[in-house]
Amino acid sequence: MVRDSQMPPRSIALVLFAAELDRTHAAYEDVQNFIDIYDREVDRIAIVGPESIDTERDEWNVEPVPVARPDSSATGSRILSYVRYQFRIAIALWHRRRTTDTVFFHVGGSMLLLPLLASKLAGLQTLVFILGSVEDGFDAQHQQSVLTRSIGRIIELVEGLTCTLATDVILLSKHMDVPRLPIPPSPTTQAANLNYVDCTAFAKRTPAEERSTDVVFVGRFAAVKGVDRIVRALPELVESNPDVRITLIGSGPLFPEVEAAVERRGLADNVTLTGWVDHEELPAYLDDAKVLLLPSESEGVPKALLEAMACGTVPVVTPVGGVPDIVTDGKNGVLLDEANATVIDRTVSQVLQREDLDVLSDTARETIRREHAYPIVREQYHRILSETA
Repeated sequence: MVRDSQMPPRSIALVLFAAELDRTHAAYEDVQNFIDIYDREVDRIAIVGPESIDTERDEWNVEPVPVARPDSSATGSRILSYVRYQFRIAIALWHRRRTTDTVFFHVGGSMLLLPLLASKLAGLQTLVFILGSVEDGFDAQHQQSVLTRSIGRIIELVEGLTCTLATDVILLSKHMDVPRLPIPPSPTTQAANLNYVDCTAFAKRTPAEERSTDVVFVGRFAAVKGVDRIVRALPELVESNPDVRITLIGSGPLFPEVEAAVERRGLADNVTLTGWVDHEELPAYLDDAKVLLLPSESEGVPKALLEAMACGTVPVVTPVGGVPDIVTDGKNGVLLDEANATVIDRTVSQVLQREDLDVLSDTARETIRREHAYPIVREQYHRILSETA
């Protein structure tokens, strides 16, 4: 794409804490969106961090900067490996200090204290994305003990220091908290969601009442996404709605357990597990589903929620992270009071029986078209970059 020749030359970097970036990574679409938004704004975009970087882009101004990740196994060596990896990212950014003026820290960015310090010493503008609570995500994946609680406090401290030292903190939602320390300097904060939705690809083509799938889940099969809560609710859902059709889309560490639970409880006639689905195929699944069930423990603003609503799939979700910015209870979706099996069963059953289901569906679609389409998000990020000039 051609950039405005009157604009001053700019080069930016997007840093991710990830072993590899491919189509199966949760941040893959975010990175594509970042490139789409900024490739006409800047002269060069460096993607820094993952050892393997697949952007599927041929723009001349997109430059992958892979960083080798040290091997690790035991907890102690994992911590040391994590610190060494941060040093390597910091060095990569330092070497680019004369050709870069702004660094965006994305996945894991609030924990990348050493790369942020290197960028600050180099005189670069530093912007940290808050995608969700790292501490909450850690707690959700580990049993509580003295060690895990201590690690949780360290995470809280590092996040707070990183965000306090940043030039700017970008929240996916105004409802999200900024992890900062009560010391100067204090960064500016603003809400801007990088997740825009292609409202042409993700569109409502089928009336809600005519859809053949009752409930769909889309996401990583991990505790933080609430997939274990769904499994516990499945028997009650099927008992209350014997003909209910449920589709669980995604992959992750809990997939074998979910698959085994469905078989063990004799739910295979009601529940379909698709495994990983290509993004291009996702609109068809969403346009065929009445309800999106997403009882997450922690979230930023989930892309699955935005895309489902764009297809008119009514969300039943926990009010965590930035979700309340998107879903207004009873207007364009339903917020779960609790996420136990009984509440999930009762809430989903009530939504499926609503006579105004198609009204909720239409309102959900309009919310995304009005607030999360490409032109809206691009303008937000144009302003953010302009303010760092």
